[in-house]
Amino acid sequence: MNSGILTQPIKKDVWYKEPWLLLVVGGPLLVVFASVVTGFIAFRGADQVVAKDYYRQGLMINTNLQRDAKARELALAANLQFDLASKKIVMQLNSKQALPDLVQVSLASSGAAAGSVEEVIRRLPLKRVSADQFEADFAQDKKFETAVNSGVLQVLHVKLETNEWRLTGDWVEPLQRNLRLSPMP
Repeated sequence: MNSGILTQPIKKDVWYKEPWLLLVVGGPLLVVFASVVTGFIAFRGADQVVAKDYYRQGLMINTNLQRDAKARELALAANLQFDLASKKIVMQLNSKQALPDLVQVSLASSGAAAGSVEEVIRRLPLKRVSADQFEADFAQDKKFETAVNSGVLQVLHVKLETNEWRLTGDWVEPLQRNLRLSPMP
């Protein structure tokens, strides 16, 4: 009886049906696949690590700090709102001193279009219409007007500036809310 068990041939499976193959080869294959997918995602949506004008931005740091300090000294306070009926941005600006007749506003918006993230910066002149009220007409920029009318704008980075001072802040839901800016402490 024992001789029959020993003389039977051992059943061998085909190499790709071996259970140990999945353990030995499957783990490394999974890691290679995950790294290829991660690499694809990283290269497709890669952010720019260094700004193109990094040197100029570095030189401007001290100037920007001085302009922020000047805004604190003047006790500047701004209130911005969109006037969709007249296609204008209206700003109420309060200060201890006399205000200039023209203030530059930079609106930086970013939006995902066709899988790529694009940041668009628009600079509009705010012109004085009364003692402490300024207006900027955004109807001249058709792309921006289209974005405003379609309700796509969710966040705008706002920078109010002259050669002497600046105010910055983020405007969340600009079409529904006003923005209150004051100098950074």
